Amino acid sequence: MIKYNYKSSGVDIKKADEIIKNISKKFEINNLSNFAGLFASELLNDYSLFSCCDGIGSKIIPLIEKNRPEIIANDLVAMNLNDLITSGAKPLFFLDYIAANNLEGNIIQETIENLKLILNNYNCSLLGGEISELSCLIKKNFFDIAGFIVGICKKDNILNKNYVKKGDRIIAFTSSGIHSNGFTLIRKLYSDKIMSDDLFEECLKPTKIYADMLYKLNDLKLIKSAANITGGGIYSNLIRAIGSNFSLKLDYNSIPKQEIFEFLKTKIQTKECYSVFNMGVGFCVICDKKNVQEILKNSAQYNPFVFGEVI
Repeated sequence: MIKYNYKSSGVDIKKADEIIKNISKKFEINNLSNFAGLFASELLNDYSLFSCCDGIGSKIIPLIEKNRPEIIANDLVAMNLNDLITSGAKPLFFLDYIAANNLEGNIIQETIENLKLILNNYNCSLLGGEISELSCLIKKNFFDIAGFIVGICKKDNILNKNYVKKGDRIIAFTSSGIHSNGFTLIRKLYSDKIMSDDLFEECLKPTKIYADMLYKLNDLKLIKSAANITGGGIYSNLIRAIGSNFSLKLDYNSIPKQEIFEFLKTKIQTKECYSVFNMGVGFCVICDKKNVQEILKNSAQYNPFVFGEVI
């Protein structure tokens, strides 16, 4: 049986991690492992700013081909907002950058229109952005898009991995599928006719946004830290939400099964699957064990489950 992997499809996660570590060491940037960067200033008094930037990777290719500007916009917000909320911050404003081969057709305009509508749901302003025509760089009829978000959080409401202690519980929330990671490998499976049209369509579902749930739990003072399960899979993202003296005991059998991930495990080595895809876990919070039931009750619509503990 053929077993596919990310590296042979064109993405080298280990190499990317090495580059990040080298940049962090060379320029003494200590927060590159955080989901969002913190900016503190005496001008802000009791508040701190947080910021991050992201795109939707090669998922944009089939979304352009199938003319799905609403999903492009949703996923761009999701990839940035789900990172931002791990700090507890609420969004203030958003900027976008688009690199296009040409400006023919309506999909870029429709993407921006949808972007504004989605951001309005989170009281986040779309301040503007930049569109560059780069016919020498971007393939004909395609474009790439990146987002930049800035949020604010009261200092006594910031989530912090330093609050985490031994015995704390990990509560996970299900994903809506693949989200926006691992698409170079997904597209390889599809182009090689290993994946059906129906399953490929399932992969294109919009990324779930967890902001409303996170703010509710944080306002109730039920959680200590949070992790967006994005590129790199479950463990490598969740480990970013705890201190270096701790590790994780996770029950992978507790994850509700989804057809797409069961299929992927038949074509890709299991270890590779869990290092590339979210495997059904979209977001996690870490809490004191006494708060578990209250969290499960207050986040029921996000399909929460107890995933493990800090050791």
